[in-house]
Amino acid sequence: MSGTLFLVSGVNDPGLVPAGWSRGLRAAGLRHGIEPFAWQQRRWWSYLTYADLWRVGYHRRKAAELAERIRAARADGPVHVLAHSAGTAVTAYALAQLGPTEAVRSAVFVASGLSSRFDLSLALERCDAGILSVECATDVFTLGVGTSLLGTCDRRWRPAAGLVGFRVPADRPAYAKMHTLRWSLRHCRTGWLGGHLFSAVPGFARTVLADWVRRAEPATGE
Repeated sequence: MSGTLFLVSGVNDPGLVPAGWSRGLRAAGLRHGIEPFAWQQRRWWSYLTYADLWRVGYHRRKAAELAERIRAARADGPVHVLAHSAGTAVTAYALAQLGPTEAVRSAVFVASGLSSRFDLSLALERCDAGILSVECATDVFTLGVGTSLLGTCDRRWRPAAGLVGFRVPADRPAYAKMHTLRWSLRHCRTGWLGGHLFSAVPGFARTVLADWVRRAEPATGE
């Protein structure tokens, strides 16, 4: 094993994203340990009410657990956190809870359910290589209509960052480590067809996620 990849999925995900990403990352030949982080409540009422979307206090409590797992995993090599949808909120809070000497190597926010103006400064400071935001202009139903009606993870009633992108303030030096990848038709050959859940396909993880992890690590192959 050469480091750890934490996989953090979104609201009401029964395991689709971690399963697809695990297959793709293994197919890409990455030697890291893969650890899905299941933070969802998995109760019937949470599925019906989308409680995992709007319970910010719960997000922060689960983020504290993720932060502890990150601290323990750092002993085994570089740590990356790959998150989808509402899992990006839990990840952002977890990164912000890490100390200055506890940084991860990188994070990836796929189809983020956070609002575009959410402040990622502290999370970015805790990622040596920064954060890659993977965004898709066709994710209108979930991250446009859905978050305008039900709210984003940080309780803003507007299109989410996974659709419109994160706002990059000019006065925040940490945002120099913010990277963006927008879906385009060329990605269809990997099976990533746009929308909210097609990023769960193994081809997306084998190309987009694995390529980012390799670029985020030094040439020494730590």
